[in-house]
Amino acid sequence: MSAKDRTATTDTSGIGAGENKRANPSADADQTVVFSPVTTSREGAGQNPAGPRRTVLGTSAGKKQMRRKMVADTLHAWRGRIILALCVILGSVLLVAGVYATSELASSRRDAGAPSGNAKTLDQADEKESVVFSLALEGETEDEAEKSTKDTTDDKTDKEPEKEGAAAPTEPDKETEKADEPEPVYFNVEVRFADREPVWTKTTGETVRELLEEIGYTLDENHFLSNVGPDDYIWTDTVIEIGTIYYSTETVTEYTPFGTVYLDSEDYPAGTTQVTTEGVNGVVEVTYTVEYVNGVETYRSRDSEKVISSPTDQVVTIGTAVSQDEGGEDQGGVIYGADGTAYSYSRVITVRATYYNLPGNTASGLPVGDGVIAVDPSVIPLGTSVYLKNEAMDVGVRVAADTGVYGNTVDIWMNENSPLYSVFAPAGVWEMTCYILD
Repeated sequence: MSAKDRTATTDTSGIGAGENKRANPSADADQTVVFSPVTTSREGAGQNPAGPRRTVLGTSAGKKQMRRKMVADTLHAWRGRIILALCVILGSVLLVAGVYATSELASSRRDAGAPSGNAKTLDQADEKESVVFSLALEGETEDEAEKSTKDTTDDKTDKEPEKEGAAAPTEPDKETEKADEPEPVYFNVEVRFADREPVWTKTTGETVRELLEEIGYTLDENHFLSNVGPDDYIWTDTVIEIGTIYYSTETVTEYTPFGTVYLDSEDYPAGTTQVTTEGVNGVVEVTYTVEYVNGVETYRSRDSEKVISSPTDQVVTIGTAVSQDEGGEDQGGVIYGADGTAYSYSRVITVRATYYNLPGNTASGLPVGDGVIAVDPSVIPLGTSVYLKNEAMDVGVRVAADTGVYGNTVDIWMNENSPLYSVFAPAGVWEMTCYILD
């Protein structure tokens, strides 16, 4: 197309437009001119187009097409911003949830006694997340907010030492921490030994066994704790007593006492005695195991014995011959008892007196008691009343009611409640005068 043709075409269009405008003055307000690109077809081949084709839409169709185009352009222009806004909102929700969860975790750790250093780290994490959340609300992405937060933290860290009067962090004072610790409580302990000097020491509350190990003392088989146990704890000022126990073997010589045998003989006058054989004690060597506690004998056991010599009994002969006066009659007379009562007797004999305290009845059927004696019926008939006495004691009147002895021997019944028991019993055998009462 030549310039002339473009000029003509333009002018023609202008004239047409002017005429159209004059014919319809309001066409500019109601009509829309749309420039379309040149379309080449077979029918228009070889033709010289007059420039861009204009399409004038009607009032309704033009408005609809323009609204669709404006809506499409608006959506295209705001699509990115809407997506970014949605991402910011979603990130904000996630950040708020993370901050809340972190706060709850920090609170639970503080309640559980988490160290102060961990609490400080959690506070810094909360502050960092709060800054990220604020920057995200201003339109920055999460990565940009994280980077800005890091830069801000680094700047604060770099500037803190430059503050006037700010002191550099120092290590904790070990002496101060040591001074804050409670001082241990010591208890005074005295250890008393039975075989050595006592020891004084202190403890902070340990067992007796541990304390003895600290002072270098170990219990053995010959030592024992007398007032505490080895596993007892010491919680106050205490005295620990350690005793000794030893065993020894001892051999000693002991004597076996001899016995006494009494024989009646008419070769001697009645009322007289004669030792015909001297008694000799036996000799025995005895071996003992002796226990000593704290140096004092507490027990001994007889382990063995060896007889060196046996005892020899003493033999005492008692005269039984009855003396008669020149007329050949037995002596008789009157005797006065301790209470002043006069007793007549037909004869007098000397007897060996012993005692017994068996229960039950006598051989004559009488019950035993303080008024009963046992006799040899051939010397003193049963049922005879006698009066017994010597220089040491006055037995009084007794009845011959029991048997079991022989010769000039009488066995007097008595027990610990009898008046003469305390005098008679220690010796056990006495020589007494027996008056045969009428």
